[in-house]
Amino acid sequence: MSSFTRMGRISLLAAICCGAAIVSMHPSRSASAPEANGANPAATPLVSENTSGDFFLPPRGISATDVLAYRKDALPLGRSNNSPAMTFGEISAKWSELQSRIHADEAAITACRSDQTACSQSARRFLSIVELGLQREGRIRLGWINRAVNMAIRSTSDWAQYGYADFWASPLQTLGNGAGDCEDYAIVKYAALRELGISPDDLRLVIVQDEKREIGHAVVAVWHEQRWLILDNRTMAILDADDVRDYRPLFALDQHGTRAIATAAIERITNR
Repeated sequence: MSSFTRMGRISLLAAICCGAAIVSMHPSRSASAPEANGANPAATPLVSENTSGDFFLPPRGISATDVLAYRKDALPLGRSNNSPAMTFGEISAKWSELQSRIHADEAAITACRSDQTACSQSARRFLSIVELGLQREGRIRLGWINRAVNMAIRSTSDWAQYGYADFWASPLQTLGNGAGDCEDYAIVKYAALRELGISPDDLRLVIVQDEKREIGHAVVAVWHEQRWLILDNRTMAILDADDVRDYRPLFALDQHGTRAIATAAIERITNR
């Protein structure tokens, strides 16, 4: 059973700590390209034991597909009334603030398309990734985007790059630096897939707890052929959500904002 289904009580710390890039989530499954060289920052757990009962994850018996895709629009599953406001507010504020910078990037990309002299190096890199996707279709397209972004970014910590514990860079900022951590990879993929015409309703940036490494992580979930697929900077493979063994989803971010995956929402699903 996917560990997306494991129950646990959590309290979210301020920073999302990512492991090294381009390593397979399944030791028996080899990636289709060499690992990227990059730093493996010291891992501070995203979650700690919380006995207050404020917030807890889906119980056993609810599969990853149920969590991610029940009637599709059920992801993210809504915020529990008991979710800690500070934690939710911090994540929501980061995502909301990032949107304005993503919109600025989109304007720069549009200008680049119409006038090559207006192109920054980062905009050219972004459009080259999108062009790779345009040459393919379906799941293969997703695979090429995942691979291209993974190869374009060197894994490094926010502390090393910005001097902050957790900074969410815009897509062009990350590509301009050529470096980032897990949410930076995910943000670039999210933006590239939007540019390729994938409906915003079919995309989620999902913050998870990596239970194997005991750190936070970020991935992109894409609704494709009636299932959610996972794009991850740790592997070149595109995985079905149910095949992701060690990740437990905490928050999902999309065009509608940030919502927590909470037991109250699971109960609404199981009672339908």
